[in-house]
Amino acid sequence: MRGEAPFPGHHIIGLAIWIAFASACCAQGANEAQALNKAGGAFLYSGEYEKALDAFGKARILFHERGATQQEAVSWVNIGAVHFYRGRYVEAWDVYNRAAAMAEERAREPWAPDVLQFVDVNRAALLQKLGKDHDALEIYLKLRRAGQKQEPAEEARVLANLGALYRRLGDPYKALETERASMVLFRQVRDIDGQLGAMKNIAIAQAMDFQDYAAARTGFTAALALAQGSGNQREEMQCELYLGEALFRSGDEAGARLRWRSVLEKARSLKLPEEEWKALYGLGRVEHDRSHWQAAAAVIESTRADLRRAELRGGFLADKRDVFDALIESSSTDAERLDWLERSRGRSALPLLQLRQKVPADSALLVYWVGRKQAGVLKITAAGSEWSAVRIPARAAQDVVPALAGVRRLILVPDGTLAGIAFDALAWADGTKVVERYETWSLPSSTFLPATARNARARWPWEAQLLGVGDPEVRTALPGDPDWVHLPRAAAELVMVAKQLNGQSDLRVKSEARKQALNEARDFRVIHLATHAAADFENPARSRILFSGPEYLYLRDVAKLDLRGVELVTLSACETEAGAAARGDSPMSLSRAFLEAGAGSVVGSLWAVRDAAADDFMRRFYRELGNGTPRGEALRTAKLEMIRNGAPVEDWAAFVLSGDGLSPLTPYWSWSVLLAGGAAVLVAAGLVLSSKRAKKG
Repeated sequence: MRGEAPFPGHHIIGLAIWIAFASACCAQGANEAQALNKAGGAFLYSGEYEKALDAFGKARILFHERGATQQEAVSWVNIGAVHFYRGRYVEAWDVYNRAAAMAEERAREPWAPDVLQFVDVNRAALLQKLGKDHDALEIYLKLRRAGQKQEPAEEARVLANLGALYRRLGDPYKALETERASMVLFRQVRDIDGQLGAMKNIAIAQAMDFQDYAAARTGFTAALALAQGSGNQREEMQCELYLGEALFRSGDEAGARLRWRSVLEKARSLKLPEEEWKALYGLGRVEHDRSHWQAAAAVIESTRADLRRAELRGGFLADKRDVFDALIESSSTDAERLDWLERSRGRSALPLLQLRQKVPADSALLVYWVGRKQAGVLKITAAGSEWSAVRIPARAAQDVVPALAGVRRLILVPDGTLAGIAFDALAWADGTKVVERYETWSLPSSTFLPATARNARARWPWEAQLLGVGDPEVRTALPGDPDWVHLPRAAAELVMVAKQLNGQSDLRVKSEARKQALNEARDFRVIHLATHAAADFENPARSRILFSGPEYLYLRDVAKLDLRGVELVTLSACETEAGAAARGDSPMSLSRAFLEAGAGSVVGSLWAVRDAAADDFMRRFYRELGNGTPRGEALRTAKLEMIRNGAPVEDWAAFVLSGDGLSPLTPYWSWSVLLAGGAAVLVAAGLVLSSKRAKKG
């Protein structure tokens, strides 16, 4: 019971359409569209979604035929309501955007701002449903800052959705305050459906955050009676669903089972995936039958399969992780456990035997799991697998590193809070650090494990190898930016990296350090960014890298880059490996975004590192890479050298390699080798020629 999903405000527009906009249509057409919208609204609340879609669609066509753009845009939003409630989130997103485009094309017309506001409310509700809480919050707060007048009903819905967000973001007191404010407005406008949503959210907070189950049961029961009286089947299901949760938590398993059985039957009848998986999860707990959890996971995965777009995927699994955690915890074999571990991250796991064959003989793949009450790690080697418990929070190596024999490399797949710790700096009781025993690098999922080390043919020294961008002109434009200063060593760092590598380098500094340079990234094997960056732990999408301009490369922008063929991206900037933790996934960091954009491996930092220390680390790291050392080993060598030179932990432990740590960089012939080879050929040719002449003489 994570907090009730938001509800969009589409039907407010639908039911008001013939009042606000009737003058734009001829009387007969307006009356017909009015009747269709009214019927669509009635079908929507009674759960007859196909009929609702048909009615709203016919109304839209009528408006389109009469050139009534305003009403047609609103009709698209009403159609989005149907897709939203049926879990067809991509379709809902598309029609919201279509409505927004129609309003934006007529931005100077007086009705356009109102329609755009309605679209924004609904887009925020959809993002909230998909677990992208920070993005939704940003939209709601932007609407409130804009100061545009809202109808009381729409303001109440924004407040109610904000209340649900505040609760999920860890502020239950503000959530209750906001929900109660929305209740006042809903009662003023006599919006029964709005009252139902706010009543549920208040009761959820009472149960989940304040453990006042008696008050929660009372609230859910009152909301259920109101829903039954209004004939709103979806709200009735929601009330039953959460009443079942409150009954279960207060010890009434029989009552909970009764409620969840009722919800499951109705959800399947109406084809509502959200209510279906939640009812199945509840039944699995009360009946101790994991087949219910398996069925719930199947419903979740069928919904997620449609979320192909990066802007919608986000944290979709975050509030559904309890289902997968139950399956992980109750798994009887390592193969089954691995399957659910990866599916909890939205991945399709390789069969365990096949994965074992990919793990190098001297390595251990450690796939971690952090549940609500316990945590564990699946150790996978070429010889076998073993599941063991780990201790959270991790303060020493023995807390999270299982017993190992014959292993020199740890390939880590961290989970939850474990993704934010520097494994290399953890130590055993004798003071030995992890980095002193093992080479380590990380993967966001076991599916990223490279099959073998990649050894490409050598390239010529005139071919492009390095794109270096850094030492930007420091001018900040965003409120809340750090006090960024000029980076005196950044340009020198780029020159140093270029000298360590043999191929051609393209260095962009000062005013040329623009993010546009990354559009050419596929032409290079190595990308090195020496600049400022900031991880936004409140809204990961706003994590950013600074370029001259000022320009910002946001985390969401990285997904649009094409980095296929790029072997290594080095983010020599602060907090590029850090990000907001997400249940069911690794943190949404800049490093991970570059990896998922196609880069073979990424080096990032967990925290801010001193300028001189970063320069020292990079010099050692690239020296090893230039000598043909595999990437993971090169990282470890640089760290060990710094330790031997007395560098403190904070100067070296922040650097983390993600992705392929097995492979060296593609080698490039150096000019000195080619010249030496050419000279040798000339000498040999001269000797042969001299020999022939001597024989003739």
